[in-house]
Amino acid sequence: MARIARVKVEGGGAFYHVCARIAGSKGEYPLDSKLCRRTIIDIIERFSKVYCCQVVGFCIMGNHYHLIIWFDERCPLSREELTRRASLIYPKTLLKGWLKANWARFEERIFDVSEYMRNLQAAFARWFNQTFGRRGRFWADRFKSTLLETEKQVRDCLLYVELNPVRAGIAVRPEDHEGTSLHMRELGKDKWMMPLQELLGRKRRADALVEYRGMLYYRGAVPTKPGQAAISARVLREEEARGFKAEGVYRKRLRYFVDGIAIGSEAFVRREIERLREQGRYLRRKHPISQLDGIHTSLREQRGEAIAF
Repeated sequence: MARIARVKVEGGGAFYHVCARIAGSKGEYPLDSKLCRRTIIDIIERFSKVYCCQVVGFCIMGNHYHLIIWFDERCPLSREELTRRASLIYPKTLLKGWLKANWARFEERIFDVSEYMRNLQAAFARWFNQTFGRRGRFWADRFKSTLLETEKQVRDCLLYVELNPVRAGIAVRPEDHEGTSLHMRELGKDKWMMPLQELLGRKRRADALVEYRGMLYYRGAVPTKPGQAAISARVLREEEARGFKAEGVYRKRLRYFVDGIAIGSEAFVRREIERLREQGRYLRRKHPISQLDGIHTSLREQRGEAIAF
């Protein structure tokens, strides 16, 4: 039987809920790795700046992910704007050789959710296979896509998506799971995403976040099927007492900002370790330390020794 064509709004101007699952064996959860989660979120962010879209929310689970995304209505873009977007994924030397037809094709692509997903999934699969020496297809079948009619459906779908870690029993609070968009919003790392106040009709970000967290906690406290995990009554009472205001991870004392020798990506910190070892200034065996669930990676000083810089 032929596959049904995707339901997409011609000319753009629509919300979509997309979901993709890995092609691994049962019980294989490669996206549980903090490095993998961080990388796929970075790729989502990168392509959201290339395409004419805004990410509403997402949740990265062990063997699949959910993404809610808005695609703008199709409109003419200047060559300057097209060049700015294209240069985020193509070398400038290549762009210099593009003909009018190439630019027209690129402009058509960046309003298409299918093209966005093709780029996103190909980029992550290529990174994963190269990083871990894997061969073969990474994603199973084609991604699923659901067209969301109104902002009410978008809000309800977003609640469903962000509650996945709670329902699966791997997080007590939805923001505890670093693979959710709420986690990024509480870190203040959501400037590239659609503002919550735009979705909820609020003027202030803080008010929108409080309202959204309230909606999320009340919805998450009710199991959707027998035996399913949910937000406990104790946690719900604690959040109610706080008025659903976010604690924010940066309110905690983060010693690595003071005691760390180097802070950055895992690759950057590993280079610093090797550089210091080669200079004989870092003798003990140490590894990069994941901080804030993979948002940063740091290198600590050796105990009882200070490295002179």
